[in-house]
Amino acid sequence: MSSHMMSGGASAPILVPAPGVPASAPALVPPRPKPSGKKRLGLILFLILAAVGIERGVKYANRPTPEASAAANIRTSTVAQGVVEGTIRLTGTTGAEKFASLISPQLRGNRSGGGRDGSFRSGGGGGGGGNVVIRSNSAGGGGSSSASAGSSSGGSSTDSSAASTTPSVTSTNGLQSGGGSAAFRSATSRLARPSTGGSSSSAAGAAGSSGSSASSAASSSSSTSNLGSTASALVGSGGSGGGGGAGGGASEFSLVLQDAVKPGSHVKRGQIVAEFDRQYMMNRLDDYRASVAQIEASLRKMKAELEVSRESHAQTVANAKADLEKARLDVKTIPVLGAIEAERVKLAAEEAEARYKQLLAEVKFVEIGYQSQIKSADLEIQQAHMELKRAETNADRMLIKAPINGLAVMQPMFRGTEFAQIQPGDQLYPGMMFMQIVDTSSMIINASVNQVDVDKLRLGQKANVRFDAYPDLHVPAHVAAIGAMTRAGGMRASYVKEVPVILKIDQMDNRIIPDLSVSIDVAVEAQPQSTVTSLAAVFYDSPDATPHVYVKAGDRWERRDVELGLASNISVVVRSGLKPGEVVAEDPPPKELQS
Repeated sequence: MSSHMMSGGASAPILVPAPGVPASAPALVPPRPKPSGKKRLGLILFLILAAVGIERGVKYANRPTPEASAAANIRTSTVAQGVVEGTIRLTGTTGAEKFASLISPQLRGNRSGGGRDGSFRSGGGGGGGGNVVIRSNSAGGGGSSSASAGSSSGGSSTDSSAASTTPSVTSTNGLQSGGGSAAFRSATSRLARPSTGGSSSSAAGAAGSSGSSASSAASSSSSTSNLGSTASALVGSGGSGGGGGAGGGASEFSLVLQDAVKPGSHVKRGQIVAEFDRQYMMNRLDDYRASVAQIEASLRKMKAELEVSRESHAQTVANAKADLEKARLDVKTIPVLGAIEAERVKLAAEEAEARYKQLLAEVKFVEIGYQSQIKSADLEIQQAHMELKRAETNADRMLIKAPINGLAVMQPMFRGTEFAQIQPGDQLYPGMMFMQIVDTSSMIINASVNQVDVDKLRLGQKANVRFDAYPDLHVPAHVAAIGAMTRAGGMRASYVKEVPVILKIDQMDNRIIPDLSVSIDVAVEAQPQSTVTSLAAVFYDSPDATPHVYVKAGDRWERRDVELGLASNISVVVRSGLKPGEVVAEDPPPKELQS
């Protein structure tokens, strides 16, 4: 057996057969038998069961004790240093501190439509009964003619006497001669029907007057009868004569909201925010303007006629004086006249003297009559201007303008059986509030407090406001006003009385609008920088017992008696027994964990 060095410097023994021993073939080693499928599955199951057993063994070894389980379920809190405020919880709604309430206008004026046809006097719906006939009180022309006829110069005396007859002045309600008022009614009034009584009455009154008046009345009557009118076909046409019956008044003075700004929109001062239907009121205004112009023209005409009448009466007096002087001259011819003729001259002189004295006595009364007519006409002119001004004011009142800058808030109303916001097309009544202009830069809260807690509130107390619509919104406020009496009870008696309270919001937010529901915590007192713990951590064995807490001491809970101070809804001041940083239990720990 020999060995030699192999290449690479590594040596390994080489077996060489012994001399004389035959070399044999290498023998095959049989492979190791593989495990069967059942054995493999059993092995896998064994391994799984072994792992599960090991896991359960570890959990069982680490399982918590009953004391540890009870300690883990106890809620705890940490004692801190802070401020505690005693509060009162209130509820209420937001409102505006500065706002303007807009109400439907109260329209003024004559509901009967008087004056729209140039007439402001009552009575005489047909036109004739309401007319005023004004005549100058002239001495009868017949007496003068007969007296002159008996004089020596009868022809000239008759002519002068006939020429001196005073013409009468006939004036209707519209201050027109003859039947001009009826014609004016038919021509201009939208509510009055054509009047026939006025023309016939004026013509009849003018028939007994002078020829000029009669001709004027006749022309006015003919113009009235020939003038057509469609007033009776108009909507809301009233009765005859004075015009403006119940239908006209109801349509002119009705308040139908025609247009309004959208609720919630911002408006500026002076902006038109609402408009009522003004069609009939504008028609009324046009009628009064025309009526005033017609009455003023009629007044000027009447004054001219009265001046003519005054001059005519003065001429009549002058003629009577001349007749008297002529009669006195005739008396001087009595010596050369016969007995009968002398007696006639004497009677004519006496009659002329009596007539002259009568006319002189009438002068002041005639002048008073003229002045009274002018005064009456002036009063009617003033009344016409007053009605015109009322109509203009009514038309302006039906345009509602915003008095301040702010937010437009429509008010609710009953619409049949529905309680909803007012909208265009609704019929409102005078004095009804239909809109508010709200200044959103300054808001308040209208709240109420129980009568038991009202003595704790003081003006100026701070409060924290929370909004139901915005849970993340908190704003500060303060108490601005406290009611002196409780709220009045409703239909059913309430034994829980509340006192109204107003709070002013100190910090505004764009989301704050009127009528939002809020909750308010009013701080009635405060304890600054004190030892504070949770109110749930304080326990009582009985209502009159000393309060105590459970302080964590390692794995145990130490019971301590404490002295409490001011308390809020969630925390309380601890005057003695605790220190900041200690952990207290909010649930009673088990007795086995208490020390």
